[in-house]
Amino acid sequence: MRQRLAPLLTIMLLLQCVTAAFAAPTLSVDKPFFDFGTIPQGKKLDHVFTLKNKGDSPLSIVRTKSSCGCTVISLPRKTIEPGGSVELKTTFDSTTFGGKVTKTITVETNDPANPNYTLTLTGVVSEVLVVAPRQLNLGQIKAGTSGTFTVTVDNKGNRPVKITSATSPMPQVKVTAGKQSIKPGESTSITISVAPRPEDRFLSGFIIIKTDMPGKPEITVPVYGSVSK
Repeated sequence: MRQRLAPLLTIMLLLQCVTAAFAAPTLSVDKPFFDFGTIPQGKKLDHVFTLKNKGDSPLSIVRTKSSCGCTVISLPRKTIEPGGSVELKTTFDSTTFGGKVTKTITVETNDPANPNYTLTLTGVVSEVLVVAPRQLNLGQIKAGTSGTFTVTVDNKGNRPVKITSATSPMPQVKVTAGKQSIKPGESTSITISVAPRPEDRFLSGFIIIKTDMPGKPEITVPVYGSVSK
């Protein structure tokens, strides 16, 4: 009897080993691509991706990584049992963006078939205040002289926006705002007067435009250039 059972037990053990060898987790996401449409600049967008394990062994989430600091990720646990799921919560801050936006989140797991899974958030951020140019290139200015430049601020929103101040920490730069209140569809000019010092070789800094707009109370415009003798 024992002689008959021994081969049977051997076969059963081999089958168990083969089954264990082929067992693996499988990450699945029903909607890995989310189009949020059009949102106003300054809005924080919340979205949830549901991660599922359709495999036959536990799925371990090694790491989650967003393509920029504007997208915050929250994950309650890092192990998903076979047949289970977990919600990956994301918050995208649109304050510094305008136009078409695409952000990705990489989910690294122990899924042997797809260890790096990509989730995507995409849409359009509608700017309320549009600044042009976004960066101010002063070019080359001769020391002892001065130059005047203009930055335009357009109100694309549906309510008046008040400019509370326009300044620069650069001692060579003086900033003057035009209209203090910009109605919808109107624009105003910010005048930048630059007077390089004799010891300056380069100019590098920014101007700060502060407003009463809740979503974007402060706009920073980089300023750069060179100084000739």
